[in-house]
Amino acid sequence: MPEGRPTLADLMFRGEGRTPANPLPIIDPRASWARPVETGLRATWLGHSTVLLEIDGHRVLTDPVWGARVSPLPFLGPKRFQPVPVDIAALPPLDAVLVSHDHYDHLDYPSIRALAKRRVPFVTSLGVGLHLEAWGVPAERIVELDWWEHTRLPGGLTITAAPAHHYSGRGLRDRNLTLWSSFALRGERHAIFFSGDTGLSPAWAGPDDALPQGPQCARRRRR
Repeated sequence: MPEGRPTLADLMFRGEGRTPANPLPIIDPRASWARPVETGLRATWLGHSTVLLEIDGHRVLTDPVWGARVSPLPFLGPKRFQPVPVDIAALPPLDAVLVSHDHYDHLDYPSIRALAKRRVPFVTSLGVGLHLEAWGVPAERIVELDWWEHTRLPGGLTITAAPAHHYSGRGLRDRNLTLWSSFALRGERHAIFFSGDTGLSPAWAGPDDALPQGPQCARRRRR
């Protein structure tokens, strides 16, 4: 693994260890979603950083990405290895959609357009709401948070934005013009830390009932 930041060549052409040797196992989650969450806590990974979190009676969808590629161009850039297990239309009712930052593998235009048709609030980092509103999400359904600010959903789930070791931008001229965050979700009984794209930081100290483990190389992100 190369030291420091990955180069453009690394991102575009370095294939070693990036492609699964065999298809990943897929389980249709709809039957599971139809059953009550006995423990009060369940997480369904749908690819990328897209997870349906069920916590103390609430459902929160993180960084929804259903597109085939995470790129400004439909024919170039990282392509998913296999489709999402379910269509967006098959998702159960949601209490919130959480968007950590504006990179293409976390903020996907067609996915936001589809979810905008649902009457669901979006919680995101400062500045990202402009993208959401431009893509069809009504302004009154967008909550932007600075680090350490929080919002409370009906029913009592609290979502708090926390620092992340990362950056933002979707083009050549908008680097770091919007905020990037991790989020802490706290319900009546459980807590979940959603890291977004953060590297190692004190935010991992917890306490939480669930933590994600992403693919980032510590040597690249420990800065």
